[in-house]
Amino acid sequence: MRIGLAIFLVVVLAASARAESDTPFIGGRAAPVLEIDDCRQPDPSLTDEQLRARGSEHYQRGVTLYIQGDYPGAVSELVAAYCLRPYYTILKDIGQAYERRLEYEQAIGYLSRYVAAVPDDAKAPNACEPPPKEDKANVLRRIAVLSNLTAKIYVETNPPDAKITLSNDGGAKAFGKSRSQIDVVGGRYEMTVERDGFESETKTIEVNIGKPYTTYVELEPLKGTLSIQVTPPDARLFIGKLYVAVGSYTTTLPSGKYRISAEAPGRVRADYEVEVLPGKTRRELVELDPIPQTGRRQLIVAAGIAGGYAAGGLLFAFNEGEIAFAGSVLGISAGVVGSYFQVPRDLPLGTSNLTITSTITGGVAGYYASRVFTDKQAFIQPIAGASILLGGAVGYIAGDRIKISPGDAAIFNSTVVWGTTTGSLFALSFDGPRDVSSGLVLSGLGMGVVGGILVTRYYDLSRNHALLIDIGGLIGVVGGLATASIASETRTPERLANYSLGGMVVGLVGAGILTRDMDLPKVPVTPALGTATSPDGKSTTTYGLSGTW
Repeated sequence: MRIGLAIFLVVVLAASARAESDTPFIGGRAAPVLEIDDCRQPDPSLTDEQLRARGSEHYQRGVTLYIQGDYPGAVSELVAAYCLRPYYTILKDIGQAYERRLEYEQAIGYLSRYVAAVPDDAKAPNACEPPPKEDKANVLRRIAVLSNLTAKIYVETNPPDAKITLSNDGGAKAFGKSRSQIDVVGGRYEMTVERDGFESETKTIEVNIGKPYTTYVELEPLKGTLSIQVTPPDARLFIGKLYVAVGSYTTTLPSGKYRISAEAPGRVRADYEVEVLPGKTRRELVELDPIPQTGRRQLIVAAGIAGGYAAGGLLFAFNEGEIAFAGSVLGISAGVVGSYFQVPRDLPLGTSNLTITSTITGGVAGYYASRVFTDKQAFIQPIAGASILLGGAVGYIAGDRIKISPGDAAIFNSTVVWGTTTGSLFALSFDGPRDVSSGLVLSGLGMGVVGGILVTRYYDLSRNHALLIDIGGLIGVVGGLATASIASETRTPERLANYSLGGMVVGLVGAGILTRDMDLPKVPVTPALGTATSPDGKSTTTYGLSGTW
């Protein structure tokens, strides 16, 4: 503010010329909207003396408020004074008030207007004021200083560490990163935010001279395609916790990692993570395995029975029936309780079946092996009891290590049963001495064990398939007995055994032939997932079947 306010006030109130209102910013910036360009017309009923008095009041209040530091109030009063009695020096006063308010755009606007409004023949109002031309040059330099004040730009992005580029018609003006300060002169800019793996974001921003500017930008990840096909086709598909489709699903997703799940009745749920890459197609073929059947309950029951037989047989060595009976009771309890706490809850059904078959096989083998040498039960029963325990242990360990399937265990069980049955029928047919008959039973048992190992190695049958073959053998035995009754009235054990043996062979072979295609699909195909490219270069996912006809 000038010192000679009183003298200046007289000059201001005596002025009547209004400055031009279309002065542009120095440096080519567009002029801001100034309050003096929207002055209300004074009351025409007021005389010049009254207008001069009111203008003087507004100006004095503006000066007082400026000195007190109330710059918004000073601007309001000074603008009111200018609208009543426009004089170019008031423009400088308003500009200085705006500068004190740190509103540099308006300050430059009023100071520029002042420079343009200074008359060529203007005189200094008093000796304390600089000559108008000199003051005009000083104000021009001040405008240049204010125009070069930088704006402080701060950009927060998600994800962080994005690259920031500020450009205008003259090209790129500033570079930086998110969460860091970027200094630029005031104006309009095209702000571009970039980060690898994300869509670029461009927005127009207006920054004021010398003022901070803060903004937030959320970047969208680049997108890719996820295509899923699941077997069986009635399986439900999930992305995260969201249910999306049945059987197959193709969608476009932002790049990143996703949790994929598939579930179907009677199948093991598949749950895993996939990564969708920008601009790429991720194809997944999901096959749900059948839920493995557990054999814990049946093995607990079998362990109780085997424990009873084994304990009774071992204690039969004392040739005391009461002791053997008590041992059987204890053996049953020990077998049930021990297996209940020791057998895993998810014990595979194949391991359970093999353990039971091996337990029975061990008991039969021990019993007839000992009969080859003696007919004393005090010797035979303990060996059979110990063989039961040994057979069960071997079967459990083998099944757990080779992870035998229920179908293979059923096949092994069938071959052992029918091999032992064959040996027993041969023993009845020959009606030989004890050691010979026992040897024939052991031979049949051995052939059943060896046959079971070979069959499970080269064939893959289901439990139902093995059961049908067993039923065929049983029907054959019954048919052989019926044929023996019809063919001859003589029903000796040897004759019945011969007919039963023949019927068994016919039944097993016939059932095997009739069910030979049971476990094979009529058309050996599998689901296939692929891509096809159109003439315009676009690719799409294809679903189909592959196989050999």
